[in-house]
Parts: sequence; structure tokens; C-alpha cells
Amino acid sequence: MRKRIFIVYVASFLIPCHFLAGQKPQVLNHTLQDSVAFLKMELIRLKTQNKLISSKLDSLISDLNQKRELVEAESNLQQLLDEADQLSVMEKGKEEDLSKKFQSGVRQQQGLNPNISLGGDFFGATSLSKHEFISDPGEISYGNNGFFLREVELALEAPLDPFTRGKTFISITKDAISIEEAYMEWLNLPLNMNLKIGIFYSEFGPLNRYHDHALPQFDRPRALVNLFTNKGLGGTGLSSSFMLPEIIFADASTLDLTVVRGTDTGNNFSFDNNGFLYIGQFKNFYDISQNSYFEVRISSVTGKNPSPGDNFSYVGSLGLTYKWVPVGREKYRTFDWKTELLYSSRIEDTRTIRSKGFYSSVQNKLNARFWIGARIGYSELPYDNRHHEWDYTINLDFWQSEFVFTRLQYQYNRRNIQSMEPYPSGFLPDDHTILLQVCWAMGPHKHEAY
Repeated sequence: MRKRIFIVYVASFLIPCHFLAGQKPQVLNHTLQDSVAFLKMELIRLKTQNKLISSKLDSLISDLNQKRELVEAESNLQQLLDEADQLSVMEKGKEEDLSKKFQSGVRQQQGLNPNISLGGDFFGATSLSKHEFISDPGEISYGNNGFFLREVELALEAPLDPFTRGKTFISITKDAISIEEAYMEWLNLPLNMNLKIGIFYSEFGPLNRYHDHALPQFDRPRALVNLFTNKGLGGTGLSSSFMLPEIIFADASTLDLTVVRGTDTGNNFSFDNNGFLYIGQFKNFYDISQNSYFEVRISSVTGKNPSPGDNFSYVGSLGLTYKWVPVGREKYRTFDWKTELLYSSRIEDTRTIRSKGFYSSVQNKLNARFWIGARIGYSELPYDNRHHEWDYTINLDFWQSEFVFTRLQYQYNRRNIQSMEPYPSGFLPDDHTILLQVCWAMGPHKHEAY
């Protein structure tokens, strides 16, 4: 390009000089100006042409780079595909090898250890009445007018394998060491079923599955105590739980069927002569909103009673639960309401005794540390419906942490119950009680619901 510019420049200068030799100076001057102008125009044209050629070269270089990158990407992709094929062949070889080897499937080292927890439940109480029926710990009373370590609970929990899990709770008191619950569950069986075997509390109403330290108030409602004692309804046996297909208006439904051989309650059921309890519960769950839900339980239990002869008792229950937990505020606000209506029929040789009872319990979380709760209940005795009692309770709970809480509770019991042996004859007195409870937990098993 530079050579062409030089030739044009020389030609434009020499040719006019040759032809204009001997011309007058004025004519020569005009001719030279025209040659310079022509040279400038030619230079401009060449520059423009140079820019076009440069632009085309840049475009060609860019296309070549893109094609090179595309070729490299295709080469890398092919390399990855080849490596994947090789890995697939290797995995297939491993599977073939594994199929020829025995695999134990057991957990290794630390995974063999269950989650171990230890909890304590201490309380002190004082009442206006000094009656032994109230003061002495037993099946009806936890104790009063003194300090008591109600229970030390040792909990062991672990998944046994992907299909089963085991739980054991050992209760240690001043007088005895006993197994509170010890059972194994098979999970996700056909028909959407779970199967439980061992010693356990039965699915019956909103509160029966709770251990004492996890109750919303210190004690169980009198309507449950007079039917099943303060030990709850349960025993040794077999339980199955079915997740049912969706029913209109319900978000989830379950059916629980249980057969257990429990301990003699002394009130409504007896287990002599191979007596068993047959328990069923149908539960519907409803999502009201993202912050609240409602639950309905229909429960029943039947078994032999302590009266002479081969007679049975029946207890039916309607349990209602409402819980409100605002999303994002659950650490500071929660409202929980539980109510249960109970009806009992006790067949004897000469008559049938029908009794009823109920309780309604609320808990309201005031902030991150404090709860306030209250309960009202009424109960007729299953063996004599002429005798009954009311219980009124209010409590304030302080949760130092999820592992430690302290409860201050006031309770008033109004009774129309005649005393029995071994206590002095006469009617049991009404009673005002103030109680201080402290619970603590060491380990992952805390004071949650069951």
C-alpha cells in the first residue's frame, strides 16, 4: 500500500513537470496545485479503502476465533461424555461385585450409640388440707405438703435401620425403677401403616401420650385421673396407625388401633384373667391458615372392669385441639387450646353405671420466656356417678432455656367424694394448693410433646 502511494505521488509530480517544461510560471503554478489536490483525493480514497479492508480482516479474525472456541467446546463435551461412559462402566462393574458380596447393613462406630438423655422433675407443694389422700403420693395424687422428686427419666432413642426405630424411657422414683415406655416401630409399611410393639402410652385423646414433665399443667386433669389414674392409659401390646385417604374438608386423617395388657387401675379396668384393653382412635387434621390448625379426635377403649363377674367398661372421648403459631413470631407468641369430653359406661351384674367428665386447657405464650396457662375440669367417678369433683388451675411458666423451666401453679379442687380405705371415712375435703415445679433435661430429649 505504501508503494502504491509513492508511485502515485511521483507520477503526479513528474508527468506534469515533463509536459509543462518551458511553460510560463503562472500556468505552471496552477498545474502543480491541481496535482496536489488530486494527490490529496487519492490519499483519502486509499485511506477509506484501507479502513474497509481492516474491518473485513477484523471480522474474519473474530469468526475464526468463534469457530475455534466452538471446536474446543465440542471437544471438551466429547471428553466429558467419554469420561461419563467410563465411570458408568466402572459403576456397573462395582454393582456386579457388590452383588456377589455379603453386606451386613449395620451402623458403624458412633452411629451405634442411641441418643441418651436424663431429665428431672422436682416439685414442692403446700395445701390448706392436710388429708392423707392429698398428701401421700399414689395413683391419685402426686403428693402434697412437702418436697418431692416426682421422677428422674432416662431416655434412649435411636433409628435401628432405615425401616425401624426404637425408644425407651425408664422412670426412676424414690420407691421404684420402672419402664415407662419401651417400644419399636416399623415405618412406612403397606397400606400407609406404622406398627408399634412394646410398652407404650396409647393414642387416646389430646393428652394421654404426654409424659408428666411435658404436660401443659403440673398434673393430669381429674377427668383422666379418675378413669385411668395418674399413670395414663397404656400397657404392653401392639398398635397400628394408618394414614387414611383424604376425606372431604380434612387435610389429613389417621386411624389408630391398639391392643394392650396394662396394669390394674383399680377404678375402671382390671387385667386379671388375661384381660386386655382394646383402643381405637380416629383423628382429623385441618389447616385453617398458615398460622393455625384444628384437630378432632374420636377415641374409645373397652376392657374388663374390677366388678364381680365377666363385665366390661367402655370409655368414649371427643378431643378438640386448636393451635395458633404466627409464622416468624413462633419464638414469642403461641396459643394452644385442648379440650376433651369423656363418657364412661361400667356394666355390673346388677346395674350399669354411666358417668361423664371433661376438661379444657389453654396455654398462651407471652414472650420468649413466659407462658401463662389455665384449666377447668369436671369428673364423675366411674364406679359411683353420685360422687364428683371440679378442678380449677392457673399456672405461670418461666423457660430459662429449652432445657430448664420453672412453674408456679395454683389449684383449687372442689370435691363431693366419699373417702375409702385405707383413709378415714367421710367426705374428702376441698383443697387449695400452691405448687412450685422445676424440670431440667440433659441431652437431646427435652420437655416436648409426644
